[in-house]
Amino acid sequence: MLRFSLPEDDVAWYNALGSAFEDLIRRRRLDSEMDEEMRHHIEMEARRNAESGMTSEVARRSAVRAFGGVERYKEEVRDARGAGWMQDVGQDVRYAARSLRRRPAFTVVAALTLALGIGATTALFGVVKAVLIAPLPYGDPEGIAVVWSSWRGFERTWVSYDEYEAYETEIPAFAAVGLFSDGAANLTEGDEPERVRTGFVMHQVFPILGVAAVLGRGFTAEEDRPGGPPVAVLGYGLWQRRFGGDPSILGRDIQVNGQARTVVGIMPAGFRLPLDFGARGTSELWLPLATTAEASGAIPGPAMQLNGGSHGFYAVARLADAVTAQQANTQLNAFFAQKVAEGAYTAEQQFRAFAVPIEEQVTGGVRDALLIVFAAVGFVLLIACANVAGLLMVRGEQRRRELAVRVALGAGARRLVRQLLTEAMVLAAIGGALGVALAVLGVRLVRATAPAGLPRIAETSIDPGVLLFAVGAALLAAFLSGVLPALQASGVAPGAAMRDGARGATTGRARLRWRQAVVAIEVALAVVLVTGAGLMIRTVANLLAIDTGFRPEGVLTMRLSTPAAWYPDAPRVAAFHDELRRRVAAIPGVQAVGAARILPLATDMGDWGVQVDGYVPPPNEGSPADWQVVTPGYFEAMGLRLVAGRFLDERDAMDAPLVLIVNRGFVSKYFAGREPLGGRVRISGGPSDAFATVVGVVDDVRHNGLTTDVKAQFYAPHAQFAVSPGSTQRTMSLVVRTTGNSRALVAPVRSVIRDLDSRLPVSEVRTMEEIVSEAIAAPSFARTLLGLFGVLALVLSAIGIFGIVSQVVAARAQELGIRAALGATPGALVRLTLGTGVRQTVVGLSVGVIAAIVCTRAMIGLLHGVAPFDPVTLVAVLGVTGVVAIGAALGPAWRAGRTDPMSVMHEG
Repeated sequence: MLRFSLPEDDVAWYNALGSAFEDLIRRRRLDSEMDEEMRHHIEMEARRNAESGMTSEVARRSAVRAFGGVERYKEEVRDARGAGWMQDVGQDVRYAARSLRRRPAFTVVAALTLALGIGATTALFGVVKAVLIAPLPYGDPEGIAVVWSSWRGFERTWVSYDEYEAYETEIPAFAAVGLFSDGAANLTEGDEPERVRTGFVMHQVFPILGVAAVLGRGFTAEEDRPGGPPVAVLGYGLWQRRFGGDPSILGRDIQVNGQARTVVGIMPAGFRLPLDFGARGTSELWLPLATTAEASGAIPGPAMQLNGGSHGFYAVARLADAVTAQQANTQLNAFFAQKVAEGAYTAEQQFRAFAVPIEEQVTGGVRDALLIVFAAVGFVLLIACANVAGLLMVRGEQRRRELAVRVALGAGARRLVRQLLTEAMVLAAIGGALGVALAVLGVRLVRATAPAGLPRIAETSIDPGVLLFAVGAALLAAFLSGVLPALQASGVAPGAAMRDGARGATTGRARLRWRQAVVAIEVALAVVLVTGAGLMIRTVANLLAIDTGFRPEGVLTMRLSTPAAWYPDAPRVAAFHDELRRRVAAIPGVQAVGAARILPLATDMGDWGVQVDGYVPPPNEGSPADWQVVTPGYFEAMGLRLVAGRFLDERDAMDAPLVLIVNRGFVSKYFAGREPLGGRVRISGGPSDAFATVVGVVDDVRHNGLTTDVKAQFYAPHAQFAVSPGSTQRTMSLVVRTTGNSRALVAPVRSVIRDLDSRLPVSEVRTMEEIVSEAIAAPSFARTLLGLFGVLALVLSAIGIFGIVSQVVAARAQELGIRAALGATPGALVRLTLGTGVRQTVVGLSVGVIAAIVCTRAMIGLLHGVAPFDPVTLVAVLGVTGVVAIGAALGPAWRAGRTDPMSVMHEG
């Protein structure tokens, strides 16, 4: 037989609980015994009174009065026996439910008010939990870091192969380092081709991340080399979607970019590469990176190229035991300081490397914005609680006679507080249940409107943890909304309440001041929220006002690639794009069509070294320029502005003289004081005599971001880029300018591509307007949510002010009637009662401005073109909030102005 023992304290607790349940079961018998005991004591006291000469009736009344309240006695006995609290809770809940049912309008308004606050808070907590709190899909994520490079003009960028080798051997803080890159691949397995986001990883990347395949395995070192066995690892979602979750796919070949690759593993559901979290799509297919020092153009061994050579990889590292990312950064700083001293890196480049903890990498870009929005929705909950507290105070005033009678009958202050708090709990329970339903809708809304770069937003749900938070929010709401009305009601004096009731009054000045204070707090919180919303509105307006350098209206884009398996050389790739442009241009509604390596505001451009004839760079400094590869028609399709010269056209074929288009930034840096047209530029890596002639200058385009500086840029013809520097650009984005709805041309353009080559899938079908919107998605998202919460705060504050002025009108009804009878004009009565709402509004606005100045400092990282302390925004907020608040007070004040003296006197 198994025996269990409990600590002494637990035994006592369980015994007390058992005794309480036993007493609860015997409640009727105990009540009967207490009633009998009460009668016995009263009769004994009555006999003593009678013996002293009182009549029997007077003796009994005196005995009852001397003994005290029957109910209070019962409460004390139950408490002494340890079972009273359970019985009382049940009684309080039933009484509260009956009381709330008798006042359905009050119950509905209060419950819905709490539901809005609890629902909004719960929904945002679901987002915060999914994005910031939920563990990352890695093993021991605390020991993982992403390694970045930085130099002048690039705050966070790629790593070179030379640097990777140095990190593995020279940085003790790194136990292991792996490289990866991202891209896409054509998957032609099955009837319909699909463009799949693809990760190219070294074989050690999966072990560094601490993730193993759920079926099969990852890559081996033998597979991760140039010319190694063609293998692939599938994502769980892709495996389910394309292959029906069939485990026999392991060991079978699939067609990737026209090449057969053997599937060796299936990764777990939810696995992502570190940079997938902030990307528009998620990698669903992984291929070996298959590179070496020689293949990547690096120097094998400890030697390094100048400035690290070509940077084109992402790096992830597993930290050594008990080592932090900060310690790793200390070692990296020391290492590169030494390399600069040795001349491997130039001081002018300002190169550095740094490690970012994986959690910061995933959530760092959105953490501040989410926490600010979550704090804002917390303010909404506080306003909702304040509003319900005000409603409960008004209701408490209406129940003063009822409470006074209960006190006179022996109910103690503690019992009254408990009863009123129970009513608040019941209201909060109803509001919490409705709030969870609203939270479900809110989560769906957030998931639908959230920016694509918000990590793990698709994983947001109302799970048990979020439900537990909703329960906590409801309990907090019950306490915040119920404690002040309960304490106020507990001080009721039976005599004073009866006198107030006899005069027809409903409130006193001291009690009214509490209600006014609550309303002032509501207004102050509303000012903070509306100020935050106003700052984000101005930020988004400033971002939209930035000149992008192109015209996004009416532009359709889509991405496609021509694999080497089907297009083995540059002439065939160029011929495909020439024919594609010709056919798409023939579609009705198409104004211009072209293609580009990458699209503005969609992907960072990156730079390439150039040699400009007649320009001598400073010592130890190169001549970089951001690079773009485009076909004829691209400039017209994107609406770029021609400053000088001409655009690219059919003359700029592969066998024609090399030409380039440059931007204003290129001209100001490399042709300062010289004529750019006819100037000669050589792209590094090409033949030494392969100089291209500048034939056109275009206006600057904000490619890497709306707020980033525009650097020198050059545009190389797609066909000629295969000649110099000798790189065939296979993946391009098609750009189509239309005369009408650009989305209407998706099907016709797809049809043209299918007719040209049915094996080529398209992906990332977007309009340029959508791309611009995504570039400001984060501030737009914050603006939308803060604006929604600000409007909600204004509505709740208006309701609160309406309630307080209505209460004042009711409390001063007789006074207003007397004033009207003595000749006060309706306007004077309106001004008299309106002053109450105005005073609370002024107090709330004053406190709110101070709070807003303090709180909005946390938003500085989200703002653009506007300071946290922005006078224009504050003045606008004060105006809007003041108008709403005073407007809410006008209704009851207007009723006060129409007071009928005779009806008031009659009611009095």
